[in-house]
Amino acid sequence: MGRVKLMPDYLKNILHTQFFSILNIIVGFVSLFLLIKYLHVEEYGEYVLIQGFLAFVGLIISQNIYSYARLKIPGSEENIQYGYLKTVISLVSGFYLFIFIVIWLFGLSEIFWNFFEINLELSLIVVLMLALELINAEIMRFLIALKNIHIKNYAQFFQKVFILFVVLGLLFLDSLSLNSFLYLFIVGQIIVLFYLINHIQVKIFFNAPFMKDVIQKGYQIALPLIPIGLMSLALNYTDTLMIAKMIDKESVAQYGFSSQIVSIVMMIIGTSIILTLFPYATESFNKNDLKRKNDFFIKMYIYSISLSIIFYVLIVLNITWFVELLNLESYKDVPIYLMILAIFPIFQSIYNVSSHNMQLLKIVKVQLYIAIFVIFCNVILNFFFIKKFGVIGAAYASLISFMLLSIVYFILTLKNDLYLRESFSFSIRKIIVLIGIFLLLFLLLFFINKQNLYFVLLGNILVFVSLGIGFKKLRKGFRK
Repeated sequence: MGRVKLMPDYLKNILHTQFFSILNIIVGFVSLFLLIKYLHVEEYGEYVLIQGFLAFVGLIISQNIYSYARLKIPGSEENIQYGYLKTVISLVSGFYLFIFIVIWLFGLSEIFWNFFEINLELSLIVVLMLALELINAEIMRFLIALKNIHIKNYAQFFQKVFILFVVLGLLFLDSLSLNSFLYLFIVGQIIVLFYLINHIQVKIFFNAPFMKDVIQKGYQIALPLIPIGLMSLALNYTDTLMIAKMIDKESVAQYGFSSQIVSIVMMIIGTSIILTLFPYATESFNKNDLKRKNDFFIKMYIYSISLSIIFYVLIVLNITWFVELLNLESYKDVPIYLMILAIFPIFQSIYNVSSHNMQLLKIVKVQLYIAIFVIFCNVILNFFFIKKFGVIGAAYASLISFMLLSIVYFILTLKNDLYLRESFSFSIRKIIVLIGIFLLLFLLLFFINKQNLYFVLLGNILVFVSLGIGFKKLRKGFRK
């Protein structure tokens, strides 16, 4: 009898990340519910805007320079790997200090924070949160590039658990407010920072060389990609910012709750599938093993789209009774928004995988033009759609923009990668089946009475049975 082939490392990493992603969903969603339930709706709306600010401005300050460094880290010598980490953190920290010193020196604080619809009294807290977010993010990206994604999983889980205990503690003391929550949120960020530092070689980090190629060559890739990175954030952050300016912060809270659910899903899929497999694809590409590289990209497409469809069904099927059961009267429109917004992860998966392949192929300039065009379209569509349809108009505007974005990226990546196009042709049936399944499920979910708990329960059982069968077949396929 031949020996049974062990499960591949990348599948172990996917399962490990998926397991912790599920834990993060449970813990994070409990915290999210408590904030939604017990924070004033306008305070939660403010928190949504702060989260959007951290993501949006954080990407600008990070300069997207990690996108170059992560292409060089896999397979390099240890001191070189840490050299890239040291260089990236130095550049990001320097740019962060430069921006906020300039704002302070020229007395632009009030204009700056008013533009982002953030209370000036919270500005120092938000600035500190941003600093910690930047450092933690760069270390996590470094660990992912080293295929140590499990450390990142533990760090995020610890932070989620800490936040949950913070919220419960504040509720017990009858002291829950946005200010008190944000102060303790910072404490959680600091704990995660110490945990991450404990899992890197600090001595090697300080002794590592400063990698001059990051400045000489890295910005040629990173800077043009900033609008591209901003694009995926802008398609969501533009919504909440324009809703705040054109309607009110209560509407931001409802839309933000819906977006938060979708963002969690996209994060799970991105980290458990795409970011987990991309280092393996990069290493194969660097070794000129194009067949193996393309196999990983096909897996990324199929796994991420499949998971997106599963999440869509679970979200749309369960959100109505969830809102009613918990008596979230201020968030009664969330199920309507999610019917549209929960489609996002499907197109996000197509865009995300395609853009990663285009980065490997160093196709940058055309991405820049697309990014600028799509951001412009999204702002225009949001303005007119919000004016015409209200909050739901923002969902329509962003979905149209994202569909356009993902389709164009998918076409471009196949056009510029002959070998991936050939590999994809062998999997076309699976993709067509996935599209057909989604369209069928969309129609069923549109007409089904989601207040009927028997239908909802039956639907959930079918989803989890299908998921179990699919996972069993997946394991058999890998053993073969």
